[in-house]
Amino acid sequence: MSETTTIDRNSADIISEISGHGTPIKVMIVDDHAVVREGLRRMLSLEKDLRIVGEASSGQEAIDKAVVVRPDVITMDLKMPGMDGIETTRQIKGKLPETDILMLTLYAEDFVREAIEAGASGYLLKDSDCDQIISAIHQVKRGLCPIAPSLTRELVTEFARLSRTSQTLILTRRQREILKLVAEGISGKEISSSLYVSPSTVKREIRAILARLGVSDRAQAVSEAIKRNLI
Repeated sequence: MSETTTIDRNSADIISEISGHGTPIKVMIVDDHAVVREGLRRMLSLEKDLRIVGEASSGQEAIDKAVVVRPDVITMDLKMPGMDGIETTRQIKGKLPETDILMLTLYAEDFVREAIEAGASGYLLKDSDCDQIISAIHQVKRGLCPIAPSLTRELVTEFARLSRTSQTLILTRRQREILKLVAEGISGKEISSSLYVSPSTVKREIRAILARLGVSDRAQAVSEAIKRNLI
């Protein structure tokens, strides 16, 4: 299976190989199926740099527990009785903006954009293998936004559709080009090569994009640009 595609949410300078040292990442598992929670718990418990700090079987339970245990990363089911994973994500991010949420679901279509807009840091399918899920947890903690490879085309197609209908001129044409490439998971160096501009120009334009959209990182910029029909 191919590696998970990522959207860089911070400067490329922070992207480095995971060392496996330091404080373990605190993980909370949210899923309404006990067998899924058990499987994830067993799998993640084998990783020395991950620590399970809580589980929840519903949206409200997830919110209540999250404010107590304050996890670094939450794996979030999409479809649950009562409050779904998207609304749960929105409420948790409102209370704990520093917590990253990784959507882990069976549903491949229609929900990626909505989940990201709600504050999700990544979106994987439940058929992702063990290594992909573990890697995605590390990625969201490092400021990346992992997206299942099978969903990347759908996500980029949606970005392109929104771009064609955009009537807003908050961003320049070059800034929209750069932001589209960021949404595709292209690194700053690759953007520089693709657009035939210097790396410093790319960094300067990205800083300008963040300032114009009033956001602090690249994933927020992509999400905000979608909301405003900029890309």
